[in-house]
Amino acid sequence: MIPSVLENVSLKSYNTFGIDVSAAFFATFNSVKELQLLLQTDAVKQRNHLVMGGGSNMLLTKDFDGIVLKNNIKGIEILEEETTTATVRVGAGEVWHDFVMWAVNKNLGGVENLSLIPGSVGAGPIQNIGAYGVELKDCFKSLEAVEIKTGNIKTFTKDYCNFGYRYSIFKDSAKGKYIITHVTFSLQKILSLTLPMVQ
Repeated sequence: MIPSVLENVSLKSYNTFGIDVSAAFFATFNSVKELQLLLQTDAVKQRNHLVMGGGSNMLLTKDFDGIVLKNNIKGIEILEEETTTATVRVGAGEVWHDFVMWAVNKNLGGVENLSLIPGSVGAGPIQNIGAYGVELKDCFKSLEAVEIKTGNIKTFTKDYCNFGYRYSIFKDSAKGKYIITHVTFSLQKILSLTLPMVQ
């Protein structure tokens, strides 16, 4: 079923600054299929669009005369376990800090230094979030994204993402072309802490 498209929706509760601006149109998608169906509609094809996760890395200064697509794809699952690692696939709509706490509670290491970073899991790879000597790329394995133009699903490997300091391909040549739906991490079952450097 195609998700409902709402009109004149306040974005105050969807951005961490609490700025009371509105979107002309607004839709939430909870799965890849719902997103693909939305992308086929005139509501999306004929308008500018803005993809929102946690709404923490944007400053909304005026009403948005287009459609806001709220990524609400959830779920955390362990795909594979080996002696020292676990491969974990996470929905892009999950709150990043909630995922970190999930990993800590499962005694899986690699993302604990990145706790309390605001935003969603799907936003993390876009700018290669980092803190205290650790970056997302250090435990990143791959991500899945839907191409906006075609609705096709594409998998991006670590090398293809071209991670740099607060940088990825999604801030450059792939900007505005894809919507990230899932991110897969390789987490450590044998914990090895990375301590921040003290000046």
